[in-house]
Amino acid sequence: MLAHADDTFKKLLDGNFATAVLLSDSDAISLGFHDFDASRLFANNQNLGSMDALDNRKQISVYNAPFNWKLNDLTLNDGKIVNQNVSVSLSYIEQTREVKFTENPATGSDKSTENLLTTGIKYWTSYPLSNSWSFRSGVSTNLMYFKNRYQYNDPLTLSFKDQLDGYIVNTDAWALTVQPSIESHYRKPQEWGRWEIFSELNYFYGHGWGEANHGDIGNPEGWYWINGIKGFYNVTKYEGYQQTIFSSIRRVDVGADLQQPLGTAHFYEWGVGWLVSPPFLTTYIDNIGIGINLNYGSSIKGGSIVLLINQD
Repeated sequence: MLAHADDTFKKLLDGNFATAVLLSDSDAISLGFHDFDASRLFANNQNLGSMDALDNRKQISVYNAPFNWKLNDLTLNDGKIVNQNVSVSLSYIEQTREVKFTENPATGSDKSTENLLTTGIKYWTSYPLSNSWSFRSGVSTNLMYFKNRYQYNDPLTLSFKDQLDGYIVNTDAWALTVQPSIESHYRKPQEWGRWEIFSELNYFYGHGWGEANHGDIGNPEGWYWINGIKGFYNVTKYEGYQQTIFSSIRRVDVGADLQQPLGTAHFYEWGVGWLVSPPFLTTYIDNIGIGINLNYGSSIKGGSIVLLINQD
């Protein structure tokens, strides 16, 4: 019984860490600061949302801050230029849920709060195949810290507090993942801006450690494949502020430890937003803005109002 519980909790931790890797990649999935049931806007299409999915989204808060730096280009023997880049990201995820095990309405509900902080760094290159096509490859690493805070109010869980504390709840864990990626990218400039098509495959594998589950954290593993199209329409430039309308649609296939938390093998994302490129701090900020994002077909399906930063 105990060995089975160990394995079950280990898989839950692996799923938490794997989901954090995906949620820290804004090209794959985006959650915002205000959620809504998108099914009401599209003839009650249940793949676009439901009240249960909306409750799931409201329990999760995600904050991402990506920063990109361009390194010196490499010149190959054939004269082609290889672009080198470094990306650094900070991501914070908080999930809060109430849990009630007894049916007695006079008893309270337990409250569980999970925090997951991710810091990531990625080195990637872009090799030109033609004026429009390029091949990109990179490798990244994510260091993640998980902490659980649990408040006991249910009499049933209170009776097991000594067995649960520091093992399953009120505990913490770490994980480090390595993630190679490859991407084919098509970019077509236009008079009004540009549009792009991309196909990006990511695989990650990691090692976990910490207090939770007696140190048996496991090895978070997963892959996701993003296929999408996006466009940037330059609206106007006012006093040095370039303003752009951004839109994208993408399909994301997922595997390994990502499938169970997301409840699917693939999902779709559509987003639209208004971007502003400020004439200051250009080394760190390409653009900032606000938009709407829709998720179709996953356990967190629905809509969000999102803050955008360094959208490319």
